[in-house]
Amino acid sequence: MAQLPADKKKSTYYYNMDLVRYILALAVIVAHTNELTGNHIPFFITSFEAVGGFFALSGFLMYPNYLRHNNFWKYLRQRGRRIIPPYIFIVLLSAIFLVVASTLPAGRYFTSSGFWEYLGANLSFLNWLHPDLPGVFRGSRYVAAAVNGSLWTMKIEWCLYFSVPLFILLLRYLKRISNLTLTAVVILFSIGYRVLFTYIYQKTGVELYNILSRQLMGQFSYFYFGMLVYFIKDFFTRNILWMTLGGIALLLLSRLSVFCSIILNPAAITMLVMAISLMPYTLPALHHRNNVSYEMYLFHFPIIQFGIFLGIAQNNVWIEYLYVLSATILLSIAVHTGMEKMLKRRRDLLRFP
Repeated sequence: MAQLPADKKKSTYYYNMDLVRYILALAVIVAHTNELTGNHIPFFITSFEAVGGFFALSGFLMYPNYLRHNNFWKYLRQRGRRIIPPYIFIVLLSAIFLVVASTLPAGRYFTSSGFWEYLGANLSFLNWLHPDLPGVFRGSRYVAAAVNGSLWTMKIEWCLYFSVPLFILLLRYLKRISNLTLTAVVILFSIGYRVLFTYIYQKTGVELYNILSRQLMGQFSYFYFGMLVYFIKDFFTRNILWMTLGGIALLLLSRLSVFCSIILNPAAITMLVMAISLMPYTLPALHHRNNVSYEMYLFHFPIIQFGIFLGIAQNNVWIEYLYVLSATILLSIAVHTGMEKMLKRRRDLLRFP
């Protein structure tokens, strides 16, 4: 472990945040592999908590990011350049390549309305409208026919990004309310929303209420807890040990019941991911900006499903995990590197016509 030099401490780039992203991505990969293959490899946080951790990191970063641009379109373009290319890639790759896993012949597959509905829904970030491809991942081997169960969060991510300029406008309009107060109101509203819909779900047993509890309004608490940490960053970093211990304590308490989880988990996860991210020590291996955790998050689900199609999951749990992790990492590095080169070439062409 090496201590960050003074100039790096003042940077808006946090090396340990890359480590956190990899841990969160791994948590989601393990959870989905367990769910889809019937394995039970334990991990210390759930996939839902990991997704909340990603949202908390976004909340911490997006407020200063928007202020730095001070322009709505520049802000969206900057996020779009990072998020959209890998997203489009995996949607198109899945749609075209998975013809080999379909029960339909190629001619019927590519002319099927289901193929085009999948492309239309997923390219517009509405994965829930059409998550499956015609004849793909069907049968008793599969827990679900969904091609990529990770994409449901992307519409929420974009809505959270859109909420930042609205939050800033509201702050300017409500001049007597501080940013801390307004952030706390949003967090309490989000937690209250989740408590309400979870309570209705438990009373009625209607799955729709459970699904609604996890959607946009229920995720504001993680995003705005991350923003709250940004507002008190100096205090947080001065007391980073206590924040870490507090996050662990809250996480343990959140395991007591469903409602304890709803109320305590956003604070617990945010405190832990931000404590690690803001630590003054970092691994030398993290001293680069080629983080592929986002690609890993996007790509792993269809890789797991294709492994089931190939019969890999029937052999050995460790062979399954070796396949999933190696294929996900290699594809992520290849795509990230290729797209970085394409974007650099485009910038160079624009700079030197």
